[in-house]
Amino acid sequence: MLIDELPALINIPKKLTPIIERFNDYRFFLAEGGRGSSKTQSIGRLVLYLGEKQKIRVVCGRETQNTIEESVYKVLVDLIKEYNLNYSVTSNKIVHNKTGSEILFKGFREQGKANIKGMEGVDLLWIDEAEAITKQTLDIIIPTIRKPKSKIFFTMNRFVRNDPVYEFCMGRENCLCIHIDYFENPFCPQELKDEAEACKKNNLEEYNHIWLGYPLDNATDYLMNASKVARMSKIVPNDDGFYPAKVIGIDFAAKGGDLCVATVLERVSLTQWKVTKQIAWSEAEPTTSIGRIVNIIGEEQPDKSILDVGGMGTVVHSRLVELGVDIERFDGASKSPTSDYYNLRAYGYYNLKRYIDNEQILMYNNDCERELLQIRYDYRSDGSRLIMSKEKMRKEGIHSPDRADSLMMAVYAIDNLENVTSHSQIVIKSSKRWRV
Repeated sequence: MLIDELPALINIPKKLTPIIERFNDYRFFLAEGGRGSSKTQSIGRLVLYLGEKQKIRVVCGRETQNTIEESVYKVLVDLIKEYNLNYSVTSNKIVHNKTGSEILFKGFREQGKANIKGMEGVDLLWIDEAEAITKQTLDIIIPTIRKPKSKIFFTMNRFVRNDPVYEFCMGRENCLCIHIDYFENPFCPQELKDEAEACKKNNLEEYNHIWLGYPLDNATDYLMNASKVARMSKIVPNDDGFYPAKVIGIDFAAKGGDLCVATVLERVSLTQWKVTKQIAWSEAEPTTSIGRIVNIIGEEQPDKSILDVGGMGTVVHSRLVELGVDIERFDGASKSPTSDYYNLRAYGYYNLKRYIDNEQILMYNNDCERELLQIRYDYRSDGSRLIMSKEKMRKEGIHSPDRADSLMMAVYAIDNLENVTSHSQIVIKSSKRWRV
């Protein structure tokens, strides 16, 4: 399948154009977000365009489908009429009169059993409302679509954070994932914008889910409240005098594929801090990371910096100390300061949750937000709280929360800074930067 000159039919929001521009670079495509973002419209337009250019076999599927009206059938038919496209429309399929392209509609689960009949030779599978797809169905469908150069598209607004399609797509090198909201869609009607604003005023949690695509807070083993995490980018700092301070938390990647991340937090009010930078790099080789860390600390001049010493982090920390870098250790596996938590990592995450719930962290970072929403907790037999390890998250197909870990350590450094430094010391250290 080739994408060449683009006609008016696929005039879609700019944020979704990588789906067209990089069509040949990926096997999987995920367009997720809230209502009014043109996800379904955009993929529908692309499907019809491709069917005009060459003969393809397309299946538009859902978990269950009692009637064709429950599918994207109407969206496609309306587009065919609007642009006077050369398709014949019947009661159960759409066929291009020149290329012979077929668009079929299917429910994957009938009477409680998976149904994959008619999936042979599919060039493009499009699953709309993919939030309804179960993991069992997904595990059957994916290997069924095996024609060379075949593509699978998902469009969705997640219900829950551990959505099987979302977790399948995120972090895959062969999947293009795009989150889009109604205000990023220039074609969103004013009526929908007004409806979104009314929802925002009446019920922020519903607004976050329906219009911004945040998952619902109904999974009991997830640590963070989705609406509180969404609120981080909208907090306005309190207008009070404060002593400027800066901390850095650094998560060192001990395993290939993970990121090294340095999170810079700066105080913006007496009680609030803002993520001003999240610097990420993928080289796990200690020497390279040591050089980067020295450079970051030298440029940022933090009041306190802290480094994860798990795995090879101990070697990195020792070398930094030898070089005269003032940086402290964070050993997530070490004992928690209180018996409520199994280890220091669990203590650190519950501390971060407190800051987020109290609107003390300002952040504009979608990648880190998504990682925060994947953090899960459990209880040990002695009643202490435990955070799911990175290793277990990887086994379950969840992307390693490197950005979230870095933020957690930076927040831990805040408390560490305030607990060990007297008020008078902060005044002396920050006198040249005192703001009112």
